Amino acid sequence: MAATGSDIREVIARKLSACWGLRHFPLLRRFPVTAEARLSGFRTDRPPTRQAYAELFHYFMAGHATHRSRLGALADYPGMGSYNGPAMDRLEGFSRIAPLAGAWLYGNRPARITLDDGKSLDLLDLLKAGILAGTDPASKEYWGNIQHWGQAIVEAADLALTLWLTRHRLWNSLSAEQRSQVANWLIQVNGKRIPDNNWHLFVVQVNAVLSALGEAHDAAGLESHYQRAKTFYRGDGWFQDGDRADTPGFDYYNAWGFHYQLQWINRIQPKLDPDFITTAFMDFVASYRYFIGPQGFPVMGRSACYRMAAPAPLIFAQADFPDRVKPGEARRALDVTWQYFIRRGAVAHGNVKQGYLEADPRLLENYSGPASCLWSLRSLVAAFALSDDHPFWTCRPELLPVEKADFSIPVGPTGWTVVGSHATHAIALLTGHGNNQPLQDQTAFDRLAGMLTGNPRRPANTLAKYYRSCYDSATPYGMTAVSADPPPPTTPDQHIDAAP
Repeated sequence: MAATGSDIREVIARKLSACWGLRHFPLLRRFPVTAEARLSGFRTDRPPTRQAYAELFHYFMAGHATHRSRLGALADYPGMGSYNGPAMDRLEGFSRIAPLAGAWLYGNRPARITLDDGKSLDLLDLLKAGILAGTDPASKEYWGNIQHWGQAIVEAADLALTLWLTRHRLWNSLSAEQRSQVANWLIQVNGKRIPDNNWHLFVVQVNAVLSALGEAHDAAGLESHYQRAKTFYRGDGWFQDGDRADTPGFDYYNAWGFHYQLQWINRIQPKLDPDFITTAFMDFVASYRYFIGPQGFPVMGRSACYRMAAPAPLIFAQADFPDRVKPGEARRALDVTWQYFIRRGAVAHGNVKQGYLEADPRLLENYSGPASCLWSLRSLVAAFALSDDHPFWTCRPELLPVEKADFSIPVGPTGWTVVGSHATHAIALLTGHGNNQPLQDQTAFDRLAGMLTGNPRRPANTLAKYYRSCYDSATPYGMTAVSADPPPPTTPDQHIDAAP
């Protein structure tokens, strides 16, 4: 069969997206220059206000609108492509922004917003059009049948969460035929072979949502996948991401993976296992609350490009257990995280950069594409799911542990000690390992091979990501020291803005 123009464009796009030297075309994408001004509320010395977060939401939606496909089921963000190929990278461009729009609506905010080009965007229409086009086998933007090991299983969990968040405004507006179409696509996650790690929770979440929406689901599969995920629990709130002998130790997937999803699952299906989920979560937060400060956090492990999602557990904790984590502390954690990264250029052109502060193939796994880093928005999803009158948004932010005193806290079964310096606000993880391996660069050969084959070949950097003796917020992965913000004022009143 002769190749079509679409087929040829797909091959060319895959080869270009895998090439490190040809990774960004922001000017060609026509992202509105004026939209960058929406980040100004995070570049001052004062904590961002609630309005600054509304501007940040509009900023990311402008990014999505810029790269959105004609039918709305995909978004073609520029950047380094994943080994999943352009089609899946484009699906992530929709699926990873959709929960943010869903949370905005769940928090009782208006569906219609105005973008920087003056155009009006209806979020309900955006979500409805994308989901219906993506789940329709006859559509030119059909997401395809879900396969064994398929990345679509991961994305289905975010799409299911979006449907649950908007169930009263979107799901109820669908016809019976449309509901069946969407449910038939989602239910394909069942019976598929998957990596034996946090992926089990994706299947759990999809089935939990289908059940909550009154659709056919795999109850037995939900239970078995949940129980398998539970076997990765190692105590004191910490999960190991799988139990193979070659599985590295613990990492931030506990924050933006396991506990993030378990908190949503516990809300979607509160009778599943509330005692375990709640107890494990609060045990995790007891030490995790020490990890975040105004000079960053001690990043380690894989998927560093999800870094802004780090505060999500504290936002969930203050909502359910404000006596354990105060709303002001969780708000401060969110504030300093987004301020830290935005002030250092990690957000640009309506997207999150594919690295730590800059796009960096040393940190980017081969499974990550141009829109993968939008999982960083998970902290915003947790925040926007709270209405504007919630104490999280109206309270006065409070100092974080490192802003109050020095500390040295053992971290459960990880073998780590988290250490904070009140004088500098630096935070470090002492791991007990004896390695100080630096990040290895991508070789010229691997760069060229990636360009020619369309499959990225980035360095794994497992030693640097998991087995260094110390991970310091000031020198991420042992890289050149990150510039610190000015020394903190001496009194809380100077340091914290009372305005919500």
